Amino acid sequence: MIMVHPSDQVGGDTSHKNLVAASSQARNCACMVSYSVLILALLTLSILVLPLVLPPLPPPPLLLLFVPVFILVVLFFFAFSPSTLPNMAVLTS
Repeated sequence: MIMVHPSDQVGGDTSHKNLVAASSQARNCACMVSYSVLILALLTLSILVLPLVLPPLPPPPLLLLFVPVFILVVLFFFAFSPSTLPNMAVLTS
């Protein structure tokens, strides 16, 4: 069951509601931006501090170094291979 407030009926003041909704949306956006900046700052700090704290690691095996090259080759193959989907005409109205 939907309850309707009297000011929501015809002739009610909707400009105040629009302003409240807009300010709430702006607050949510600002909060999300601040959380994103905080996470990126913590990630940057960990990238700068962890190599100084952790002991040096041995180099990875040679085959493991070719994994990014293999991924690049596969992506190029998919990018330049022809599509297997049939050519269909798209009707627009």
